[in-house]
Amino acid sequence: MNILFKWMLFFYCCIGTAQNVIHPEWNKFKACQSINCKIAQSFLLAEHYLETDDIQSSQKWLNHTKDLISPKQSDTTIVFIHSLQSELFYYDGLFQFGTNEADKAILKAKKLKDSLWIANGFFFKGINQMEMNELKSAEKSLWKARDFQPNKVKQKLIRSVIQHEHIFNNIAQLKLKLHQTDSAAWYNEKAYRYAKSTNSKRGIPNVEQTFGQIYLDEKKIDSAVFYFEKSILSAQKSQYFDIVLLNYGFMMQCFENNQLELNRWFEKGMELINQKIINSTFQHYFYKIALDVFKKNNQMVNLAFVQEKLIQINDETRLKGNINIQNISEQYAKSENKLLLLQVKELQKQRKFTVLQLIAALLSVIILSLVIIIIRRKNKIQMTLLHQKNEISKDLHDDIGSGLSSILIHADLMMKNKEASEKQKILASKINLTGKEISQRLNAFIWSLNTEHNTVQHFSEYVKAYGTNLLEETPIAFHFTSNNTEKEMLKMNGHMRKQLFYIIKEILNNSLKHAQATKIEVTIQLISSKQLQITIHDNGVGKNKENAIGNGLKNIQNRVEQLKGTIKTDNTVGWKTMLIIPL
Repeated sequence: MNILFKWMLFFYCCIGTAQNVIHPEWNKFKACQSINCKIAQSFLLAEHYLETDDIQSSQKWLNHTKDLISPKQSDTTIVFIHSLQSELFYYDGLFQFGTNEADKAILKAKKLKDSLWIANGFFFKGINQMEMNELKSAEKSLWKARDFQPNKVKQKLIRSVIQHEHIFNNIAQLKLKLHQTDSAAWYNEKAYRYAKSTNSKRGIPNVEQTFGQIYLDEKKIDSAVFYFEKSILSAQKSQYFDIVLLNYGFMMQCFENNQLELNRWFEKGMELINQKIINSTFQHYFYKIALDVFKKNNQMVNLAFVQEKLIQINDETRLKGNINIQNISEQYAKSENKLLLLQVKELQKQRKFTVLQLIAALLSVIILSLVIIIIRRKNKIQMTLLHQKNEISKDLHDDIGSGLSSILIHADLMMKNKEASEKQKILASKINLTGKEISQRLNAFIWSLNTEHNTVQHFSEYVKAYGTNLLEETPIAFHFTSNNTEKEMLKMNGHMRKQLFYIIKEILNNSLKHAQATKIEVTIQLISSKQLQITIHDNGVGKNKENAIGNGLKNIQNRVEQLKGTIKTDNTVGWKTMLIIPL
């Protein structure tokens, strides 16, 4: 029974080909609620079907992933898609399309500055160029893949990445095509070391197969058979049946002068094709090798069968090519539609945003106008109040002040009048004292109303003048110091000046009446641009239990609280009061 009849019989008798097994990722995909989850799971399904050599299903799920992706998206997911599409085109024999997709992956990866995915893109570009016999361009691409490939790939990624062994093995394959067997052996040995160190399931059988090809090219048949058999075992163990099929083809070349062995390896290849899913590219390689071997052996029946298979594969490849071109066109149209919809949405958003901007601008103008009106009214009111304050201050000074001065003069004359009785002189003395007190209070009030005095400098000068006048006819020496020359124009409103003055006045009067002091020191200093420190220190006997808490001290504490300041006292040496007031 000849081989053609045997395989026709096997084809009709066997019960179908291997069926797709539902992958666990399918259930995960169905359970997905978010778009990102669906993208990830559909891509994992595309990767799974690629690993099982079901290129059609892999392409289907990759197309589904593309449908879920936004055309404006620019991240590693886009790089993964272009990279996987380049690999799928490679297995479908659409090498020019594969090169174009690799270029897209490289461009996106460069924008992301990701050397791993740049290397990945150059690798797939190189192997597609190699199949188109563009060997010099392929060599450049593979060198770039080698240069960009990181020393270690630590993170686990959604997309399977090429490793060092893949790059060096393909460089060895390229050198073999150029008939540079020594260089091919050197690079393949390097690839073998990498594959062994990482226990690469696909890398090891690939490298062993390349060793077999090198020895076959050198006509060292025994060594070639050794490595092809070794590669078959490694590939079967990892279930990479496409590599197994190619090894069967190479074994046919090794035994091309032994018809029995030749037919045996061809039968094993046909059996594998019928039992397992193997992509058309590897089937084409196998049948191409078989065609060359059968031509040399003049096996016309088998030759016709293989030719028919090659024609069938070429027809399927062309059909797939047309389908893929149609898919590419559909994907492009979908992407364009998505972009158009996005642009329409962007325009709608811009339109809404423009309307909102106009409304916001109009509201801003209205609010600004209202604010200006309010500020102007407020300023007008403040100017009116300021004018009234100045008028009140002037009236108090001119009218009441002059009246008080007149009372004080008459009281003083009465005290000096020799004809006045002792009782009249006592009354005149009381009037004089009361008048002086009222006059001083009136001066302080007028001073607090005057906005020209709203600085720390004016306040300091006023305190110094008051202390000097108060103690000039007493045995108490008055010392005043201030360090505010650099910030003398720092603002200080009338209310604060008045409250602080009454606090200082109360403390000075207490020291004058109760301390039995011979010296009083007053220090006013700025401890920051926002804090004023006032220290009043006498060298008297201090406060005793009887007068420690009086109405005067309570008034001082109340005024300090109103100013949101702090007060500290020290009775160690004399009586020391420290005020810290926020400006």
